[in-house]
Amino acid sequence: MKEDKDIVFFDPAAAPEELWTVHYDHLDAISRELDPDEPLVPRAKRREMLLASLELRYTNKYTWFLMEGGAAAGYLWLSVENPKSPTYGTNKASAQMKLSVAPGNRRRGLGKRLLAFAAAELAAREPQVKEVLSPVMTGEGKLFIEAAGGALSLEQAENRLYLSEVDWAAVERWAEEGKLRNPGTSVLAVTSIPEEDIEEYARIYSETMNQQPLGDINLTIAVTPAQIRLGERKQEELGATHLTMYCKDPDGSVAGLTETHYMPESGHCVRQFLTGVREPCRGRGLGKLLKALMLLHIRKNWPGVKYVATSNAGSNAPMMAINTALGFKKRRPVLIYKLRLDGVRAGEGSAGIPPASRPVRGG
Repeated sequence: MKEDKDIVFFDPAAAPEELWTVHYDHLDAISRELDPDEPLVPRAKRREMLLASLELRYTNKYTWFLMEGGAAAGYLWLSVENPKSPTYGTNKASAQMKLSVAPGNRRRGLGKRLLAFAAAELAAREPQVKEVLSPVMTGEGKLFIEAAGGALSLEQAENRLYLSEVDWAAVERWAEEGKLRNPGTSVLAVTSIPEEDIEEYARIYSETMNQQPLGDINLTIAVTPAQIRLGERKQEELGATHLTMYCKDPDGSVAGLTETHYMPESGHCVRQFLTGVREPCRGRGLGKLLKALMLLHIRKNWPGVKYVATSNAGSNAPMMAINTALGFKKRRPVLIYKLRLDGVRAGEGSAGIPPASRPVRGG
């Protein structure tokens, strides 16, 4: 196949300074388009975070730019689990993909060109991959992925809770009621999971992650103690706070958990990730207890925070009910599409432009 010399590989570990500028010029333009009022984390901090993520060895990640006039007219990012991952056996046929075309460069076939390139590169580098999963946040992106043959697999949304709008009396009531209903249950708030709990915590984290509705996405999630420890170390090195609260029952088992991420460089917001309660432990108010205690912690310890952001599937009724009662509101939809690669490899949607498969550095 013909080489596409305009598509340039970006290796964070060895990239020259000009490519880092290209990288953030493009990503910042996309971010401002999606959320023009949101302050951007300084580039130096984001670079530090990206380089730190290279130590997470369970995935192979690849990034390319489609260059025009010294700038990235298009961007392609792929992530594939490798054999080191504990879930490689079940997840190896799926890749994660982010694809964007810069404002002012759309409707010129650049997205189709990058998509065809992605299919060819995956065929050469990761031939076990049969499909890609891609988040879509704009109407143009929705039209593009559907025209390429993508099918909507999961409807999510980024939801925000502005602290100025919180009913703090209700939050305090949730916390007190949760404690009264679970007198033998302790709630720990830690930035490092205690050694005596790490095995149990990793198991329950994986279990509750897999309880989440994923539509027709067939992925298994497994988190190991080694992953958790590495993540804790990297967050400490970055000066960030990854706070976990978890409920521990009298028998020593972990019943539920919630986790948040705070970084001084974006001190106006806190990102809330997984909140989960084991199915046998539901109906005890533990989800409300954890959410309430986390909000009270944020108010006390990070007074500059304006809002808490989280992502939820619309089909996750228990968590949506809690978040709605707290006052979370949808900020923007995040639609997860699944795209089979066989049609793309056969040339569908490629606008007659042959994909490239030249060898480049990756890993």
